Amino acid sequence: MASRMLSATALVAFLRCAGATCKLPIHFPARGEPSGATIGPQNSLVIPSDTGTLLFVNLDDYSVREDTALNDKYRDAYGWFDLEGIAMTNPESTFLYVGMENKAAILEFEWHSSHRIFRKFGLPAFERMGDRGMESLTWVPTQASHHQGYFYVGSEMTGHVFIYELPLLDETGPEASGRLISIWTPLRGNNRVSGLTYSAGFIFANYNDGSANHVMIFPVLADGLPGELQEQYEVDVTDAEGMAVRKTDSMTWEVFFTSDKGQAVFVYTFRFETGFEWHHHCRGKAPQPARLLMV
Repeated sequence: MASRMLSATALVAFLRCAGATCKLPIHFPARGEPSGATIGPQNSLVIPSDTGTLLFVNLDDYSVREDTALNDKYRDAYGWFDLEGIAMTNPESTFLYVGMENKAAILEFEWHSSHRIFRKFGLPAFERMGDRGMESLTWVPTQASHHQGYFYVGSEMTGHVFIYELPLLDETGPEASGRLISIWTPLRGNNRVSGLTYSAGFIFANYNDGSANHVMIFPVLADGLPGELQEQYEVDVTDAEGMAVRKTDSMTWEVFFTSDKGQAVFVYTFRFETGFEWHHHCRGKAPQPARLLMV
């Protein structure tokens, strides 16, 4: 089931489609626990695992490569890697920005050749307590930033999204601190902000409700901050811990959800106004066209 809610005063439309979830044929390693996602290089997804590894998924053949360098090289220095968010400033970059829930920090990790942590960025004023901390992460490009963009960081403790500028272009040494720009609350009363992702001028925020997910979409303004809610949906993916979005044509996006408990990746096609639809990967198995019901 997916639903479309344009605003608090608009009619609510429910787009219902039995069994509409499209699961990709991806098999993760036994210890892989998908906890986030970003669009990666050469038609891939990069997915962090709660166990501290990074999973590179080839979307051409659905093979998975596991990078264990963080645990292999840095466990003594950093302790347990509870990875809960991931971002790239460019899908073809050799650098990943990996969020640690248990440290309230973002690691700048070179994944291609050195497999090395270059910098650790602290997040001043970020809200966390025990194992309830960072739950989602994305990078939003903006000319308002001296460093080309802001990092949006979701807190599972409160549901707030903290917007930071990290000194990416400065010579900082191995440790540096981000600058807090703003604190944003996309959805009051819900702290499970499990996914944040940016694509083509829009920020997508996903709230994990267990058996389904509440996806909210906001335009990004010229100052790099979110505008008013444009559309919101309910999507049938169980325990979605991450989300990645990419635009495929002038009106269409692909939306990938990673499920922790399911050890799976689900994908939809998305368009404004018509919402989440059957993805072409599963089109041969698609049910009858959904009915649009006005309530």
